[in-house]
Amino acid sequence: MLTMHYEKTYRPTFTVVGIACRASDAQPQAAYNLWQRFYKEKISTRVQARVRDAVYAIYCEYDSDHTGEYTFVLGYEVPADAAIVEDTPDGLVVAVVPAAQYAVLEARGEQPEALLSVWEHVWTSTLARSYICDFEVHWGPVAVEVYVGMK
Repeated sequence: MLTMHYEKTYRPTFTVVGIACRASDAQPQAAYNLWQRFYKEKISTRVQARVRDAVYAIYCEYDSDHTGEYTFVLGYEVPADAAIVEDTPDGLVVAVVPAAQYAVLEARGEQPEALLSVWEHVWTSTLARSYICDFEVHWGPVAVEVYVGMK
């Protein structure tokens, strides 16, 4: 078991609009393909009413724990305005990230190696995970915040 430093924080509910697939850590190709599609289809140009330019990667609808399947969403935070959600462009999905306590870890450095290292620490840790929702905030090419939902 590895020891890691994290901060615990409460995050209120927020909404993300983007694209989604079912994925698993045992078969990461689906998530990789979604990242490729995200950039190829220029999803950033289709989500106009975003709160910020950071890309969100959402892990939700877990079948069990980190060894099972989950829904993987890539997109942008948008205001929780009903009109924006109702006017979601065709082919995009709306994901509502629930209010919860999250352990926050930083993945700084060469990506995706730094990010994978953080997740490996999480998977082997004693964190009391909820497996309801986890997410990443990609601020740029070398800075990612990882939010792990806690019980």
